[in-house]
Amino acid sequence: MQRSEMPSINTQERLLAWALVLVCVALLFAQAPHGGDFYWSDSPRHALNGVFVMDLAKAMPFDDPAGYAYRYYAQYPALTILFYPPLFYAISAPFYAVLGVSHETALLVVALHYLALGLGCWRLARFWLPAAPSLAFAALVLWLPEVAFWGRQVMLEVPAFAFLVWSTVAVVAYLRGAPPRWLYLGAALLVLGMYTKISVAYMGVVYAALIAQRDGWAMLRNRHHWWVAALALVGLLPLAVLTLKFGQANLQSVTGVADAVASRTSWQGWVWYLQQIPSQAGWPLTALGLAGAVMAAWRRMPGLGFWWLGFGVGYLFFSSIDLKEARHSVFLLPSVTFFAVLLLHTLVPPRVGHGAVAALALLVLATAGLTVWTRPVFYVQGYARAAAEVARLAPRDSTVMFSGYRDGSFVFNMRALEGRRDLHVMRADKLLLGVAVRRELGVEQKGLTEGEIADALNANGVHYVVMQPGFWADLEAMQRFERVMSSDQFEEVARISTPANHKAHETELVIYRNKGAVTPRRRGIDIELKIINRRISAD
Repeated sequence: MQRSEMPSINTQERLLAWALVLVCVALLFAQAPHGGDFYWSDSPRHALNGVFVMDLAKAMPFDDPAGYAYRYYAQYPALTILFYPPLFYAISAPFYAVLGVSHETALLVVALHYLALGLGCWRLARFWLPAAPSLAFAALVLWLPEVAFWGRQVMLEVPAFAFLVWSTVAVVAYLRGAPPRWLYLGAALLVLGMYTKISVAYMGVVYAALIAQRDGWAMLRNRHHWWVAALALVGLLPLAVLTLKFGQANLQSVTGVADAVASRTSWQGWVWYLQQIPSQAGWPLTALGLAGAVMAAWRRMPGLGFWWLGFGVGYLFFSSIDLKEARHSVFLLPSVTFFAVLLLHTLVPPRVGHGAVAALALLVLATAGLTVWTRPVFYVQGYARAAAEVARLAPRDSTVMFSGYRDGSFVFNMRALEGRRDLHVMRADKLLLGVAVRRELGVEQKGLTEGEIADALNANGVHYVVMQPGFWADLEAMQRFERVMSSDQFEEVARISTPANHKAHETELVIYRNKGAVTPRRRGIDIELKIINRRISAD
């Protein structure tokens, strides 16, 4: 990367950047599902984890924090607080405390990260491009189909993305001649990004390579480089301990998963993410990005090492992980976007209308239209209504059993009902099955008879059951459960439709009342957590 002066940015441009990003984020989140209508299974879990942090801070169980967490999970069995890095949840907690526990509060926290992402993209592009192309770059990244799809849900991609982009702004400033404090800031922001989503760690390799490119062997004689590396390693020690202790499933996803769409040991695994780019960014931007990369390479444009390395190192990193999902590689898309913008800025004559500015504006509008038309955020309704209805019916201090695919959505909506904090949720799959993270990785049926299932519901204080008909009905254990619901011991009290804007697993939820001899909810429940390979006891 070549040395050059820091870009000069005036107040008018800053205000324009803020206005543009705010409008984009507002338009995006106006379309975001809310009211407890979660789609992706991780989303309500991320939302619930932040609520747990708030509740933990209020309770201050200094004598037994682990016991408090176990009891919390026993009441709201969708908690994944230690399976994922904790920063997003810590940031969410004060918002819940002030604004209340709701899907909307969680989305607000994501939206603020989305705002930071847009501003960071604008600021980063200004190291290479003038004002107008940089603003277009920021708007394009915000409206990319893959970014907009996951960024308008309570997911970790955009929060981590925001830390990553601002980390890059600081490091690039250092590479362009800013004082060493910018390198410290960049490293700190990258560490915070890893405490949001570990996969952004690959950017540390990019930073080291860029510094080596600039300084050569002299980089090893710079005490600031050693201090930054040491402080970053110390800062990451708690995260490493949490990952080794509770993130075995995440480690397994790197080394090998049984249901990988393309194994990293095959050539298909190494081209899989390339094949996703057209749907992630849209064909127009993908084609322009490829043409821009070819142009930059053909002309040997200097100073673009960050964009080449950022894409290349990131691509190798994500391809080497066996578990592949398109959302994992959203951090690579700014490079595609940058080369598209660079192409239009370089080749479109300024005398044609306003030249490149008009072309960039059209590209932004085309990308936004493509996102709105082809990648609306999915939702499934009905879970908040089911939670409200069963909370209205259930006796105090009783248990509600849930059986269905979207247990996280139901559990979060139960916790959002502040007036019914006395209720506990019990998952049917925990009683009847042993599932290794997700069903595709293995399931064990515990072999309870219909009579034993009915007795277990009575013994656990289950007065009401919320069931998705046909859920995993190919398993004998779940067939027995449905037969128990059809027995004389249970009566149907409500059916709640679950409309969705995609082909969902379910069409309705059924609420049943237990007419049997239900005892008070028992204490001392043992729960198996295969996701962290341990069994916990909750009093």
